[in-house]
Amino acid sequence: MFYGSIPWQLSQLSHLQLLDLAENNFIGSIPESFLNLSFMRQAPTVQPGIKIILQYATFGYIYSGTMVVIWKGQDYIFRGRDAFVTGIDLSANSLFGVLPLELTNLRGIQLLNMSRNCLSGSIPKDIGSLKFLESLDLSWNKISGPIPSSISNLIFLSSLNLSNNLLSGRIPTGNQLQTLDDPSIYSNNLGLCGSLLNISCKHGSSPTTTSDVGKEYHDELETMWMYYSVIAGTIFGFWIWFGTLFFWKPWRCAFLSCIDAMQQKVMRKMKHIRE
Repeated sequence: MFYGSIPWQLSQLSHLQLLDLAENNFIGSIPESFLNLSFMRQAPTVQPGIKIILQYATFGYIYSGTMVVIWKGQDYIFRGRDAFVTGIDLSANSLFGVLPLELTNLRGIQLLNMSRNCLSGSIPKDIGSLKFLESLDLSWNKISGPIPSSISNLIFLSSLNLSNNLLSGRIPTGNQLQTLDDPSIYSNNLGLCGSLLNISCKHGSSPTTTSDVGKEYHDELETMWMYYSVIAGTIFGFWIWFGTLFFWKPWRCAFLSCIDAMQQKVMRKMKHIRE
């Protein structure tokens, strides 16, 4: 397992075609120079449309002439010509910051997985320029704003996951998106609307804005912290009272005398009622 920030020197690997840094402890933002990988800016060696999934991966070993990558949500082994798949997998790290706009310059990638990080900002509006992209996973981040309409231009896209973010607005439709009809790929996004989610978008008014989503998110956090503060204050106050009563003899005697006097008073009233 690797730690620290992503080395900027990776951008100097001009023939790098597949970068897999998934499930490590990398932190920090994505270096801008990292998105200038020249090989990934070109059309892929193996064109989309060729059947590339040959065998389901049950072990994570890499043999000569093969590659094991997370492809469309699962581990697969790529062999022969299919081992020339082009992509980036940075999933399951602790990366933060926005998705760089330069990401759309990598027009040859077929796989892009940045799920399970702490990325924020919005999806680049020119995401549709990644015309060879087949698998896109941005789930489990803090990405906000609308889903760009250009995403419908990804004609080879067959796997999409944008769930568990802060996305808002109308879900784009058309072209390849019509085949991605699983509602779970958009689940747990405050403010998203569309027929796929059975949530109608308000006609004549803009859908929930990013600021509205952020306000709801912070309101929930504020409420949660208020409950925690009340509980912690109650426990803390009880132990201060109990500790003082236990260790300070004059107060303990006064308290017990008060309890005894109240008990005697109640007993006298009960006796008077019986008579």
